[in-house]
Amino acid sequence: MMANTPVPSEGRFILLAEDNQADVYLVRRSLEEHGIGHELRTVQDGEAALRLIAQMGSVVRCPELVLLDLNLPRVSGSEILQELRANPECAHVPVIVLTSSDSPDDRGDTSRLGARAYFRKPLQFDAFMELGGLVRSVLGEAPRTT
Repeated sequence: MMANTPVPSEGRFILLAEDNQADVYLVRRSLEEHGIGHELRTVQDGEAALRLIAQMGSVVRCPELVLLDLNLPRVSGSEILQELRANPECAHVPVIVLTSSDSPDDRGDTSRLGARAYFRKPLQFDAFMELGGLVRSVLGEAPRTT
């Protein structure tokens, strides 16, 4: 498959809360592969995510989308999702849970908290690249052709 050239998205950004640098790399590659030109801003632990959410809507604009690992250091992804939903300015922001967990409880909890999708991190590179298609779908963008 030939990579699409990302189209600039004029200041729009995706927030990625992920502590594993290999997964950050794979997310970035997947977004590029699908031509998603949003800036990718990353935080590596739950406390940093909560600090950013506290500033959203006033100091920092809301992201177009949040990609959220459930198993972050310091504060869990579920707690972060709860805080995002409590922020009146950014409660509407779609969230894709990005996790290695296949627990029905995690799926149910994040769904109740308003996660738009649940993406279990696959072991295969090609399967991980499918994340970009899911992101495109959640953002309401049409699939790109090569």
